[in-house]
Amino acid sequence: MGLITNIYKKNFLIRYDKDEAIPYFDHTDFPGLVCDPGTFNNTDNVQISYFNYYYPDYKKDKLIIFCPGMGPGHTAYLAEIETLCKAGYRVLTLDYTGCGSSGGEKMDSVNAPTRDVIELLDLIKPAEELMLVGHSLGGYTALNVINIREDIKKAVVISGFISISDEMIGFVKFRLLANRIKRYEKKLSPKFGNIDNVKYIAKTTDKLLWIHSTDDPMVNYKYNAGKVEKAGNPNVNLITVNNKRHNPQYSYEALRTMNAWIGGYNKLVSEKQLNTLEERKSYFADKPIAQMTEQDPDIFNKIIRFIEA
Repeated sequence: MGLITNIYKKNFLIRYDKDEAIPYFDHTDFPGLVCDPGTFNNTDNVQISYFNYYYPDYKKDKLIIFCPGMGPGHTAYLAEIETLCKAGYRVLTLDYTGCGSSGGEKMDSVNAPTRDVIELLDLIKPAEELMLVGHSLGGYTALNVINIREDIKKAVVISGFISISDEMIGFVKFRLLANRIKRYEKKLSPKFGNIDNVKYIAKTTDKLLWIHSTDDPMVNYKYNAGKVEKAGNPNVNLITVNNKRHNPQYSYEALRTMNAWIGGYNKLVSEKQLNTLEERKSYFADKPIAQMTEQDPDIFNKIIRFIEA
């Protein structure tokens, strides 16, 4: 294994758990929101946790599959999930292998989430019209799943990447090195590592809504949304925003608040001024999570109109 793949493995293919000091929403924070959890064992015999969220009067003919980004599980996205539920939809989501409440020593591939989503759908066999919404790695996962599954015709990709090489070129800067990571991922996941999303985006008759900020530091706009724009497929609608970095679904005020509070927290932790869990929790005691996760109503109105069309 080469140096670049070793670095990639140590920094990305790891176990993702919550920082217990950072507050996360629970479904009980939203009066009336129902959470029905479940588990299944995937083909690697890892127990995967999944969750159905809905308000009792949800629409019975459509089901949204929400694909979280890389991190400690779906609860980091409960503001997004609740916004979709509030619009009248049932939302099915999950924690991937190696993330949050699911088992696994680590995330074993960037394509493992694709496997987990497809195996969940194969297990529950939903009868409703299915639509995908995903952010970051979840956007890539949603893109993979709609590419594979003929029964899904709509997906919303937020700050997503087209392939692992198109994601990594923003970090390693050289296409040769980025392609080496792509080859490594193909070895890790032969079944899903060869998916050609570039050709899919150019030719698909499925409906895609792609939302991306031009200053995204995590998923390079040029190599991902830029390729969507270049493809010119009328079935793929690109919404470009500015100065939203990796979270165009958030309001500008939420982004300012999140960057200030999390940035201040990380600085104090690095300076060893917050050494215990109690000290770290006390930092957030007067910082309500709602101020960090307020969703942009304009962006979500466009998402809902897309879903309902």
